[in-house]
Amino acid sequence: VNAKVGTVVRNIRLVHDNKEQIEGRIEGQQIVILTKYLRKQG
Repeated sequence: VNAKVGTVVRNIRLVHDNKEQIEGRIEGQQIVILTKYLRKQG
């Protein structure tokens, strides 16, 4: 999946054994994202 900046990630949850990763869904595909590439909005 090639997600551009601003892509909505749904069903976000923490990976239970790794605090540096989160799981989520983009366009129906499950993905794992490294938290060092994220920023909180809002």
